[in-house]
Amino acid sequence: MRLFKQIPAVIGAVLTSGAALAEPTLSACEGPARVDAIIEPWEQHTRTFANGAIRIIGLDTAEPACCSYHLAIIAPAPQEENWPRQCLVLNDGGEWTGFQYLDVADVQSSYDPGKGLLLSVPVERYIDGVQSTKLTVDIRINQATGDVTIE
Repeated sequence: MRLFKQIPAVIGAVLTSGAALAEPTLSACEGPARVDAIIEPWEQHTRTFANGAIRIIGLDTAEPACCSYHLAIIAPAPQEENWPRQCLVLNDGGEWTGFQYLDVADVQSSYDPGKGLLLSVPVERYIDGVQSTKLTVDIRINQATGDVTIE
């Protein structure tokens, strides 16, 4: 009987610990990446880089509780692809799980000729209904290879 009394405390500790949070991910533009999810006004929630070859788009899937913000990335496709562009979405650990908040205007960029464009995306991550945490997700986009990765 004593064991059963301890289970809720153990589950609560696991769910609220930082280790229980999934890592941000990149996935193909499906699910939450819909044109009707682009945050209005569009002009304020999209940006281009690399002379227009790379575009980022803020998405809000209107989830009422939390986690509705995603970032779509349109970039040159890998060399083996038949399409000229690829579309990926930055999620918070799952295709449908977004961030509590992100703002395209806050994204910082830098360029390294050997590695490609680095986008530093500040996000607010939902934790437990009361708390959230801020972090920056770094995304590297290499136009030469078409690789888009989280660093």
